[in-house]
Amino acid sequence: MRTVVAFVVLVVSATLASAQQGADTVVTAQGFLQRDDQVGVWTIVVPLPVQALGARTYVVPVVGKPEHWNKFVNHYIEATGRVTRSPERGNPPITMEIENAKEVEPPGTGHASVDRGMTLHADVTLSVIPNRFSWRDANGNDTGVNPFVLYTILNRRSTPIFYVLPNNDLLCIRVRTAKDSIKTWDSTTQVPSPDARRFAVQRAGIYRDQIRLPRDAAPLPGRYVAHVGVCAVDDYDVSAEFEIR
Repeated sequence: MRTVVAFVVLVVSATLASAQQGADTVVTAQGFLQRDDQVGVWTIVVPLPVQALGARTYVVPVVGKPEHWNKFVNHYIEATGRVTRSPERGNPPITMEIENAKEVEPPGTGHASVDRGMTLHADVTLSVIPNRFSWRDANGNDTGVNPFVLYTILNRRSTPIFYVLPNNDLLCIRVRTAKDSIKTWDSTTQVPSPDARRFAVQRAGIYRDQIRLPRDAAPLPGRYVAHVGVCAVDDYDVSAEFEIR
């Protein structure tokens, strides 16, 4: 039996305050804080490019005393800090020193709950990150967006939640248009081995999984609905809307 715990999520959505072209500027960004223990690098990694101080990047290095924010590693946060031009660091030639941070929920997150009295209570959430984006810019060029679907089960009870899957299918995902419910894409994730079919979400523990959203899933402008659940287990389904511009 294996215990499923939160893992590092490498993609994130972001919003920035207006950036001037001076020596530094204060920005506010939303996303997942990341830490690479092997090289001691802290970053915020974004699916939509951040533009500040003449730089355009998907990765914002965090400097100063990033360990102060250790409790937020792999969490979705809103961070405010000073971005400084740092060409000696290579690409990107900017760094950010976080001044304030708080955990927030990704925009457009969908919620569901599983409640079986005293025996089971879990919160299930689904986020499409980012939940509003374009595949191409105004000039018809690729934006470089790399959206994904983040699925989470939070165990609210004092005992583990056990899962026994009949096959290697883990999460089933489908996408449909919001207006007329036309299915545009479906997919299934797989557990890595037969042994992994038995797993648990421990007391107060979190299970997270992410699924990359390809362009074929939502190719045209409009609103869509993503729906995810544990394939062989009822009650853990949840939906979230997102928009292609």
